Amino acid sequence: MENREEDNDEINLLDYLKIIAKNKLLIIILICISVAITSIISFQMPEIYEAKALITPAVQPRDQGGINVIAAQFGIASPASSNASEIVNILKSNILREKIIKKYDLLPVFFKKEALEGKTEEQKIWTGIRYLQSTLGISFNQKDNVVEVSMQFTDPKKAADIVNYTLTELTEYMSSEAKRIADTNKKYLESLIDNISDPLIRTKIYSLIAQQIETSMMAEVKENFAFKIIDPPRAPDRKIKPKRRANVMLSFVVSLFAGIFIAFFREYVDVVRMREKRERK
Repeated sequence: MENREEDNDEINLLDYLKIIAKNKLLIIILICISVAITSIISFQMPEIYEAKALITPAVQPRDQGGINVIAAQFGIASPASSNASEIVNILKSNILREKIIKKYDLLPVFFKKEALEGKTEEQKIWTGIRYLQSTLGISFNQKDNVVEVSMQFTDPKKAADIVNYTLTELTEYMSSEAKRIADTNKKYLESLIDNISDPLIRTKIYSLIAQQIETSMMAEVKENFAFKIIDPPRAPDRKIKPKRRANVMLSFVVSLFAGIFIAFFREYVDVVRMREKRERK
């Protein structure tokens, strides 16, 4: 019995090979066409480069003497200190993207003139924002507390420049916001001084005012105020896509299996037709 089963297996395998051999021309043609089309498309696709930068939030100052608790009692935010989630949210905001596009005039860099014709200024800006949404990558490594900013573009130098523009505008935005909040807090605290007679509370308020002045001065400096650049962006020397060789190999494998499937399907259809003819006779 076992010998018969082995013979049947050998016969079945031989039949399969015969079907493939019978349809080998079809399989070869399908593979050639698929590989040729994939090769043409791959070589017509523009080469894309990716520039990256790694940043980490600035070290937050320690709360000396419970100053943050005191600030909270007066409805004052704690001293400006960045965190990764805040940085990521700002980097992903349309406000920052719009600032980058306008300040560095990136619309002509991203699009050909024809692509923007007939659009209003507002529509052009939104088109640029959507382009940055798809090409400017923001990712956060929570374990290392590191934010990665990356840009994919056809020009490697321009990709690095756009990452630099992003970091510059991020610094400007966070510094100006910190300075604005600190100045607002300072004015508010100064308005409280005249209405408070308790010397202890007045001392606390003066400490808070000094803190706001310090924050405002640090924001003016800007360098490493909100975040520190660990790895600055550089123009990449190798493209990340298209991966032409991988595309061609994938096309070859897929078309091979597709050709074999079609061969067996044709054989199945022929067998069914032969059976129908026999039944009619």
